Amino acid sequence: MAGNYPTAMLHGLGRFGLHWLRAWLDRPESGVRLIAIQDVHHSLASALRMLQGEAKPSFADCAIRAEDNCLCILKRGRKALRIPYWHGPAMTSPWLGQADWWLECSGAFSNGVASRPFLLGRTRRVIVSATCPGADQTLVFGHNDTTFDHAAGVLSYGSCTVNAFVPLAAWLHAEYGVVDAEVGVIHNVPAYKLSTHAHPQRRACTLEAEGPRLLPFLLPERFRVDYVLIPYTGVSLIDFRFDLARAVDEALLLDALEHACVAGPLQGLYALDARDAAPPAYAMRAESAVLLRQRARLRARLRGGRLVLPACFDNENSATRYLDLLESLVLQGA
Repeated sequence: MAGNYPTAMLHGLGRFGLHWLRAWLDRPESGVRLIAIQDVHHSLASALRMLQGEAKPSFADCAIRAEDNCLCILKRGRKALRIPYWHGPAMTSPWLGQADWWLECSGAFSNGVASRPFLLGRTRRVIVSATCPGADQTLVFGHNDTTFDHAAGVLSYGSCTVNAFVPLAAWLHAEYGVVDAEVGVIHNVPAYKLSTHAHPQRRACTLEAEGPRLLPFLLPERFRVDYVLIPYTGVSLIDFRFDLARAVDEALLLDALEHACVAGPLQGLYALDARDAAPPAYAMRAESAVLLRQRARLRARLRGGRLVLPACFDNENSATRYLDLLESLVLQGA
C-alpha cells in the first residue's frame, strides 16, 4: 500500500473488529493503511488462534502467523502484511496518537466523552462502531456521509439497525412519502454470550431515537422499534413496516425498489431477493439488509398504503458499512 495513505489503528478484535478486518483485507485498494491492532481481551496468541480457527468470518484463504509482537498476514492479491499487535488497556497503548484514525470497535468507549481522549498526537478522528451519544456527527453511509463536518473529531457510524433502516426509509419517503414506521428486530448474540442469554430478552434499541434524529420527516411519536435479543448465533431478522402517504401498486413499488437496489441509490446497501432462502443463506452478505420480495405485502388504505418488508441482516457484517464510511470520509479529505 502506498505510504501516503491515511493510517488507522483498530481498537477491538471482537465480532465487529473481526468482520472489519475481513472486509479490509478484501479491499487491497481501500485507501486506508492499518498500522496496528490492539485489544484488551485477546493476547497475540489468542488473536492468532481466533483468526486461524474462525469460521465466521473465515480467514482460511490467508496464511497467518505471529512474529515479534506482530500479526503477519499473507493473502493472495495483497502485499504481505505485518501488523503490530498490542494487548492491553487502550490508554496505555504505544500506538495511542500514532494513526490518523482511531477505529473504536471495542464497544467500551461508545460515547463522546469516553472516545474524545483518543484525539491526541496525530489522531484527528475517532469513528465509533455504535451509536454514540455526544458524538460530533452520526454519519450513515449512503444517507448523509457526504455532509461530513471537518471540525468533527468523534464520529459514529450509527449501528447495524440504523444502517439497515435509514437509507431505505429515506428512499421510500422520497418516492411515496412515509407517514410513520415500525421496525421489528430479532437479534442474535455472540456464541460466548449464550450462557448468559438463556431466554429471549426485550431490549431498548438505539434506532428508536436515532431514526427520527437522522430522518426529520419521521416524528418520534410515529416511530417504534420492537427489539428482541434471542439465544441464537445466526443471521438476524429485521422486519420493516411503513405507512405511505401515496397509493401505489404493490408490484410497481417492488419493481422500483429492486431497481433502486440493483442500479439506483440503494445499490450495495440492500438487495431484494425473490424468495426467502432462510437466515443461514444470508451469512456474510455485505448488504445492510436483504429484503424478501416473496414475503413483502402492500395493503391499500383509505389514504396511501401499508408496506410490510421482511428482511434478514448479518448484523455483525455491518462492519462493511463502517469500512464504506471510513473510505468515503478519507476521499473527502477527513
